[in-house]
Amino acid sequence: MTPGPGGSGPPHAFGLEIVQNPYRSTSDTGMAVVLRVTARSPAQAVMPAPTAAGVVVLIDCSSSMGYPQAKITAAKQATRAAIDAIRDGSSFAIVAGTDTARMVYPERATTAVASDSTRAEARRATGHLYAGGGTAMGGWLRLADHLLRPHPDLVRHVILLTDGRNEHETPEQLEEVLTGCAGNFVCDARGIGEDWDHRQLLRITSVLRGTAEAIGNVDELVADFESIMDRTMGKQVPDLRIRLTTAPGVRVRSVRQETPTLSDLTEHATVLDDRTTEFYTGSWTDDESRDFLVELAIGYGSNDDRPPLEEELRAARVDLLMAGERCADPRPIVLCWTDDPVAPTRIEPLIARHLGQEELGDAVTAGCDALEAGDRRTAEAQLGIALRLAERLGNTEVLHRLAGLVEVTGDPDRPVRLKEGWTRSALLRFGVSSVMAGGAESPWEAPQPRTPRSPGPPSPEPGTAAVDQVCPCGRISPPDATACEACRRPFGEAAAVGEGA
Repeated sequence: MTPGPGGSGPPHAFGLEIVQNPYRSTSDTGMAVVLRVTARSPAQAVMPAPTAAGVVVLIDCSSSMGYPQAKITAAKQATRAAIDAIRDGSSFAIVAGTDTARMVYPERATTAVASDSTRAEARRATGHLYAGGGTAMGGWLRLADHLLRPHPDLVRHVILLTDGRNEHETPEQLEEVLTGCAGNFVCDARGIGEDWDHRQLLRITSVLRGTAEAIGNVDELVADFESIMDRTMGKQVPDLRIRLTTAPGVRVRSVRQETPTLSDLTEHATVLDDRTTEFYTGSWTDDESRDFLVELAIGYGSNDDRPPLEEELRAARVDLLMAGERCADPRPIVLCWTDDPVAPTRIEPLIARHLGQEELGDAVTAGCDALEAGDRRTAEAQLGIALRLAERLGNTEVLHRLAGLVEVTGDPDRPVRLKEGWTRSALLRFGVSSVMAGGAESPWEAPQPRTPRSPGPPSPEPGTAAVDQVCPCGRISPPDATACEACRRPFGEAAAVGEGA
């Protein structure tokens, strides 16, 4: 991890670490870096006290929510539970969503201030949630944005519950709304039943920096809403932004949040000038940590522009901003051009892991799309790829959800087989699992004692030296790597470098 300059005065509210290999071959055109951002507890740093929140609950009240009636009943109960969890002084509103957006509480298009009396009024108003109409989520989000926009200093949060697809708007209309809402609030979306589209919810939550989840049983909805509200009420920072300022000849290709959920920050970034870009990360609690994968394009135009070799240069500066003020010591992303054939081939394990998560997400998406299209063969092939990647990356959450869809065969040519009687609920639950960072035990075997995330081969015998490993692709990985960190070929097939040293 690259150290940075120390700061003076009281400790900052956030810590920032850079994980990278700064060495680049003169033929390289890019580099990947992980930013690890940590919100420190108030005892460790100058962190604001929990602030009032602005919360809007969007409840799908389309006709399908009445079939069965248990869905709309559970939605009312969950909304009441969310209302009860709203802290005094916070602003809140309840909206019924159909092919239009209708205020449930308060009656006018504004927010109420939470107190014993307003919470009681809002609980009674949930009796006006009834099923009847279509589905136009963009209109619901547009109204939420209107309600929250007057409160820029609050932690602004939206809960969206749906059981259907966005059928009364075009994709272009929804995208226009998402663009307008990006950076204004965080949205957690929940799907209930079997008729909603996981891709739509993932798109909404990716842009709006929230989480998507499948609610398999209506009885789980109350606890889920309570959990969302508990997290929201614990938020202390309404908006943290990552600012990247690049050196001449360097540009940002992409920035993606990797943990605890996957979210592409690139699309709705704010470009301040040709070298400076800000990325919205949403609201934060104390003691929260997230990883962000930054990919940079690097290069120089001609031999006359060739930089000196073996000299550390600053490719970019990373700043964290809270309410427009710096809240962490700035850190450099370092670049060192070299003609050493080995140094540029080393990939930091954390970077390799996060690059692999993107590949895992692609396999999950391809498998789900094929299954919905009725292409069983392709679905099993893609889900088999997802299985292998999830095992290698230690993503036990994906493994746990995958177990609801497939059985492991032990056949290397067909590693998984779709379960007989698989349900669309299991598909939807798995479809949103690509945003999860893991945590559950693997379902494929009895729980075992926990091992490091990236276990390597056995330690060398005393008196022998650990040696780097070289892959047929030409890239070199550390001695404890189980697979090539560039092409991911297992190291049973690679020859060791310096054997016998």
